[in-house]
Amino acid sequence: MTTLKIENPEIENKLINFVKTQKKDLEEVAIEAIQQFINSLQAKETKYKKKDVTKYMHVIEKDYDIKQADDTALEHIEDSAKYIHDLRRQKIAL
Repeated sequence: MTTLKIENPEIENKLINFVKTQKKDLEEVAIEAIQQFINSLQAKETKYKKKDVTKYMHVIEKDYDIKQADDTALEHIEDSAKYIHDLRRQKIAL
């Protein structure tokens, strides 16, 4: 037999009041609550299964075009964090 000791008086009082409204023994209510808690944890564990990454992965092949890369290069940016910050402020202002 295991004993359940509740050291928080507020929770203990709530539990006692709840048991009175349920018209059941304290042991019954505690066992039902623990069983539901354990079942909910087990349901969460089995809800999402890991998928095999090798089944769904594929290689993206793209030719590198130096001319296109030069057109889109942002060499004029010295501080990238400031640049992004300013861009975001421009979008918010619009």
